[in-house]
Amino acid sequence: MVSKAARLPFLISVPHGGVKVPPKLRSLCKLDLPSILGDGDTWSIFLYSLENRVQSYHRFRFARAVLDLNRAPGELPPGNPDGVVKTVTVSGEQVWKNPGGLEKEDISYLLENYYHPYHQSLAKALELEGIMLGLDCHTMLPEAPGYSTGAGEKRPLVCLSNRGNHQGEEAGEPLTAPPDLIRSLAEALEKRLATREKETSLPAVLINQPFRGGHITRKHGSAGNIPWIQVEFNRCLYLQVDPFTAEPDSETLSKLNELRSIFIEALEEISSKQGPTT
Repeated sequence: MVSKAARLPFLISVPHGGVKVPPKLRSLCKLDLPSILGDGDTWSIFLYSLENRVQSYHRFRFARAVLDLNRAPGELPPGNPDGVVKTVTVSGEQVWKNPGGLEKEDISYLLENYYHPYHQSLAKALELEGIMLGLDCHTMLPEAPGYSTGAGEKRPLVCLSNRGNHQGEEAGEPLTAPPDLIRSLAEALEKRLATREKETSLPAVLINQPFRGGHITRKHGSAGNIPWIQVEFNRCLYLQVDPFTAEPDSETLSKLNELRSIFIEALEEISSKQGPTT
């Protein structure tokens, strides 16, 4: 175990790796474990298991299909069926036994007991000394799903986001991280993914494409002096079959461990370039 003083100066958030349904709502949910895994950031808890390597680590244990921490609290059905509390999964499956979704009191229960406490824990952690960057960590489907803009388009091996343009510079709204910082992380990852880029014929790292960053980076990146970057690793790097088990098989776990090592090395590189934090 790395001592607290020697840990990397980062805050890690893993909001979409959970598979649980709150006990109070379990009888209302239609989804089985494979559906929950397929809708969330499949096995991101293994990819980003950096509890003992960074200054602050936050992981949400409940399913993205049940409660999406990367949406604003007002994004609700029927206006947004893919909002903070969903009615359908990314593949179009109905989440709740009631086709209209949860009742207002159940939505309030989720927000008050799970959503707001997670965001409060991030805000509190950002007050700690020694953190240079917050990283909201995700995984993405290899291709854009049918309902989204650019459906079927292949995605890069990694997407980094700071709410800016493709160079990480301002594009109509405040940035969540400086351009030089996000470009530095992109370069560090590109060097380590060069072989995968040749093997897959996919761009190693793109900035703000296909994603520009969600609610977590926007909210916390604009709230204080700590920059935030959203990180998305492509599931094609490790996931070759449908996730029908709660844990990855040995081959997949080996791939996840290798990707985690690449990520850690890239973080070590940008940390050394940034210099000591105060």
